[in-house]
Amino acid sequence: MTSVGAGVLLVEFGVFLVEDDATLTFITFLGVSLLAALGLRFSYYANRNMRQSRIESQQQIWGYLQFIGALGAIYALVWVLEIVTSIRITPKSGVWLAMIFFLVLSLRQISVTAAGGVNSSITQIDQAVRLGFIGGIVLYTALTLITGESTITALVQALTGMGFLAYGVFYFQRQTSSTRLQGTMLDSLVRHLLPVLTFGALVSIVALAIPLGTDRTIVLHVQLVFLIMTATALMTATIKLRQNLAGL
Repeated sequence: MTSVGAGVLLVEFGVFLVEDDATLTFITFLGVSLLAALGLRFSYYANRNMRQSRIESQQQIWGYLQFIGALGAIYALVWVLEIVTSIRITPKSGVWLAMIFFLVLSLRQISVTAAGGVNSSITQIDQAVRLGFIGGIVLYTALTLITGESTITALVQALTGMGFLAYGVFYFQRQTSSTRLQGTMLDSLVRHLLPVLTFGALVSIVALAIPLGTDRTIVLHVQLVFLIMTATALMTATIKLRQNLAGL
């Protein structure tokens, strides 16, 4: 283990175990490395689609999608940094929540683009929900910066994840219920994104077990399973982006 100092900052390099568990550390490293690679690949193809698509109404969709991959990769790289150095970035799960937020925004935008705008009677509710999501991310980040990870931050993380899943499923059902859109590129894309949302949201929702008394190490094992499933779902969604790019 080596140390590098710069002023008052001292960074040690080596292998720093996750929850003092060598097996969990090894699997975490493999899982987040996979996520980093697939996230960057997803973001790359989303960006290519945005640059080459001539459909103005789809530009915002591609913009949201490239943030999904980029934030997933950032989250993964933070994990890698914590494993190989003494640096600790406590609110890293806030990056994960931000990734899922852009995912539900993309599902909403696909629905609005393809099936029309949201009914005026629920527009204000929709806006309030999105503001609530931003508030949840900010609250989680602030609490972890102030108090570190705790049962309260785990609860905020889980409830925010539940909200993301419910919101995303609402727009998924709205999109798929429009028979005139079945079989279109947007319809296919949203069906590929739903598994990413489901597994990604479950990474956060599982944190609810911590306030219920479950050992954090066990929770991290389960979260890692869903993280890897999120990465594999992202890989299949990337294939759809490549197919769409080939057709432009």
